[in-house]
Amino acid sequence: MASGRNNKYDNFDFSDFEPRQSSYERNAARKLDTAPKSRPSGSKPNMKLVKRPKKSYAQTKSDMKRANLHTAKIIAISLVLLVMMSALLYGRMKVDELDRQIQSKKNELSVAQSENVRLSMKLDSLISLKNVEEYAQNNLGMVKMENYQIEYIDLSGEDKATVSGEKKVKKQTQNKASFISRFMEYMSK
Repeated sequence: MASGRNNKYDNFDFSDFEPRQSSYERNAARKLDTAPKSRPSGSKPNMKLVKRPKKSYAQTKSDMKRANLHTAKIIAISLVLLVMMSALLYGRMKVDELDRQIQSKKNELSVAQSENVRLSMKLDSLISLKNVEEYAQNNLGMVKMENYQIEYIDLSGEDKATVSGEKKVKKQTQNKASFISRFMEYMSK
């Protein structure tokens, strides 16, 4: 390293970073540029130290207030976002819990419906007409009715009322009966 030049990049091809040339200027040969002229080893580069102007106490204090206000805003926004995310996660958790409860209740309902179907079929088989007839004949000693045991009642005659026992019906006077019938007739209109 006596030359002062850093040779660790000599093995790399940087031609991809060179500007593109028109098609008639392209060829397979690598284009070499001349290296920039180096400064003499004893000379220093022309650099200037830029100093910031000093701030007054009030400017420094106002800058600190602005920085603190900016920090407070960032913290407040972060807290709001954290609360919103927490509420969202809590809501999702509750929805999942309710979905699980709904699914378990649906499963219980399907079990209850199948039990209802089973019990309904059992009840239908127990109260079928055939089973009722068998029970009535075997356990209660009943028999089917024959045609000669049927009696028919004729209701085509005139209606009359008969008082049982020794009770007598009071006859209403003509005036009372006519007054009541007239009053009933008037009310029905």
